[in-house]
Amino acid sequence: MTAEVVVRLRREGYLLAEASAGPSAFSDRQSGEHGSVNKNGMGIVSAARDAALGAFRLWSVGQHIEAEETNHWLIEIEVLGPPEPLTVAGDWTQPGVIDSLFEPGVHGMVLRGPRGQRRFCPTQTFTSDAIVADTLKSLAQAIHSDSAQVVNTELFRFRTVHWYEPRSGAEIVFLHRGMTLIPASAVTDSGLSEAVARVAEYMAYRQRASGLFAYQYEPAADAYSEEDNLVRQAGATLAMAFHARHGGSSASRAAADLSIRHHLDGLTEIRDVQHAAFIATPDKRNKLGVTALLCAAMAHHPDADGFGTIRKKLVNGMLWLQRPSGIFLTAFPPAEEVDAQDYFPGEALVALAAEYDREPLAQILDAFDRAVAFYRGYFREAPSPAFVPWQVQAFCLMAKHTKRKDYVDFVFELTDWLAAMQLNESNCPWPELWGGVASYQPGHAGVATASYLEGFTDALRLARLVGDTGRAASYEQAVRGAARFVMQLQVRPEEAYFVRSPKDAVWGIRTTPTLNLLRIDHCQHALIALMKTRQVLFSEAG
Repeated sequence: MTAEVVVRLRREGYLLAEASAGPSAFSDRQSGEHGSVNKNGMGIVSAARDAALGAFRLWSVGQHIEAEETNHWLIEIEVLGPPEPLTVAGDWTQPGVIDSLFEPGVHGMVLRGPRGQRRFCPTQTFTSDAIVADTLKSLAQAIHSDSAQVVNTELFRFRTVHWYEPRSGAEIVFLHRGMTLIPASAVTDSGLSEAVARVAEYMAYRQRASGLFAYQYEPAADAYSEEDNLVRQAGATLAMAFHARHGGSSASRAAADLSIRHHLDGLTEIRDVQHAAFIATPDKRNKLGVTALLCAAMAHHPDADGFGTIRKKLVNGMLWLQRPSGIFLTAFPPAEEVDAQDYFPGEALVALAAEYDREPLAQILDAFDRAVAFYRGYFREAPSPAFVPWQVQAFCLMAKHTKRKDYVDFVFELTDWLAAMQLNESNCPWPELWGGVASYQPGHAGVATASYLEGFTDALRLARLVGDTGRAASYEQAVRGAARFVMQLQVRPEEAYFVRSPKDAVWGIRTTPTLNLLRIDHCQHALIALMKTRQVLFSEAG
């Protein structure tokens, strides 16, 4: 068997050099920083050897190398399949045109023009966190003297077999889009417990002395993002409190305590409203989501009773933002807003339902009556995946207490709509994507599935409670599939071979299977969702 082989030498995540060897499907070879050896008839083993030696020669020029040095190198091997010409209708550089022809992390691309050709391997998608369309256009510009002729680039795609050997004699690890494939059989009590513990530990590691969490780690750049989001910070607080209570983790409790104290510095009384308050934020935007998620965090905290007085003030503050129609304003004065209706009202309803779970209050039930009337119409007019999980969680809990049919019907309407977008073996050829919810782009799923899973678990509980056996069976299948996919997104040590700081990446939750941005709210949703999955599948199923 013969094929072109690419070998990359790495140390501690850094790419030292790359070279290729073996028969190329094209006479033109990419030049520049990559070495190449072209011998017709060369077998894969020989090609891998020669490519490794070629990479070594490229790196070693002008350097003194000790023999011990090479013992710390990692050898990454990618075997290239034959390129397949692509026929593109229209301008391939326009947004979305290439999407139906190119599967990120599975396909590589060869671009051919007057000045030769350029190659983009599947691995480069997830090791660089590159925007593929932008990268391909940049490569095309390099092989055209006239940038206007980029649209005339010949395009070919190819697939690879990808593996790496971490050390001499070690077990070879095969990778799918840079990941080890997680089977459906991994969704077990112990498997979920292990995933939960590791996400919680990772989140605690990401907490700073102030109580806030490092917002986003970008492995390709080995850097933390300078951006932040206070609503998502409050969501991370909720996750830590939830894990402290239901997982018994002292580290998570300490993290929750520190974060709650930080946010409570913004506790602000509402003028002219008795016993009502909100969380004012340094950006002066005072978003409803911050108050709602912090209130929910205190409701789920192991010492929820100790926060009772503060929670009641925040509950009154949230109720004050609801208009008679049922709609919620989404910011506290002076920043009155009505945007983010897909998110903040649902988060407020989750916090209100958690309070009702502890103490049934008539004013909260009234708020839900107004909310179901307004938001049911809102959803039907403009369905949105982001709207579903928060609303489902809130109305599931209220349906449990009230046995209201309109609440139950609303939950099932939302869940049925969203679950229909789930990928499986019948509508997706890629096993690593099965269980993900393709909510925004057909065939593509990402970490939003973790938040959807939070809703699926509660909908499964409700279906069991009301005796809807058909939906219970369907929702359980959705829960198992989504949990598998969320576990797939967790970064494992063998998948972090290109990461320069593994401690900042391993056990975090990716954005998508090929985008390794590790945001704290992704971990938040995954932590709560996997905990709830374990509860509903293995603690409550009987």
